[in-house]
Amino acid sequence: GCDTMRVAGYARVSTEEQKVHGVSIADQEQALARWAEENGHEYLGCYNDAGISARSRYTKRTELLRLLNDVRAHKVDLIIFTKLDRWFRNVADYYEVQRVLDENSVAWKAIREDYETETASGRLKVNIMLSVAQDEADRTSERLRQTNEYRWAAGEVVQKLPTGYKRDGKKVIFDEATKPAMQAFFQTYLDTGSLIQSMDAAALLGVRLTRVGAGKMLRNPFFTGTVRGISVPAYITPAEFEQIQRRKAMFTRATKKRRVYLFSGLLTCGSCGGRMHAQSNRNTFYYVCGIWLNKSGCS
Repeated sequence: GCDTMRVAGYARVSTEEQKVHGVSIADQEQALARWAEENGHEYLGCYNDAGISARSRYTKRTELLRLLNDVRAHKVDLIIFTKLDRWFRNVADYYEVQRVLDENSVAWKAIREDYETETASGRLKVNIMLSVAQDEADRTSERLRQTNEYRWAAGEVVQKLPTGYKRDGKKVIFDEATKPAMQAFFQTYLDTGSLIQSMDAAALLGVRLTRVGAGKMLRNPFFTGTVRGISVPAYITPAEFEQIQRRKAMFTRATKKRRVYLFSGLLTCGSCGGRMHAQSNRNTFYYVCGIWLNKSGCS
């Protein structure tokens, strides 16, 4: 009939919600499909962002972005979700996305709650609910932060453990499965100063590392046996850690074609402090920031 609309479903659930509250994507998807069918609309299917927290910026939600592209392409008349907090818990993001919907005359509906945005009081209600949801989300993360601080203070290591370690209850112990590889990795670096040889030594004993991962390990003081004042088993002594840092600072990779880069390892970027890398273009030699080269946030 003339009232038939093209309806897109949207579902979202964070990993935390799945674990703690048993909120499921499947449940949302079924409810949305059923609503569209019962109301005689053409259902375009469900755009679902699983494992995405409501706090993360909407630009990080791939399915939501795909939905917005379809809105701009005029493929959608109405967006439905089960509850408003599946859509947003952040007032600023809600308004950015609402602007796109308004520009394309697309409406939304929470099928398990009663909202409308046609009247001023309806819009006020949405604002209040979003503010409450945002405040709740902020408080949850604040509680998590506080709980973690208490656990640190009580001597528990509350972080992802590096390779070579595992948990035994609340204690951190050597992971016997990867211990020989990690010992070989550090010992080889202390002996040779070569990252590649150290990675090879670890690989021979069953632990494959990437160049970036291996570099991070050499910079991680966790392996010296203390983290935030808590003792953990050590792979290297503080003195060896210092020695590794000095070695890394001095190390420069051999160049191709026997070119001589006079300033290798000596120049740092004036903007971010990163190491400058030598480049050449025929007979012109120049240096660029390594952080900038890796597109990691230096201008």
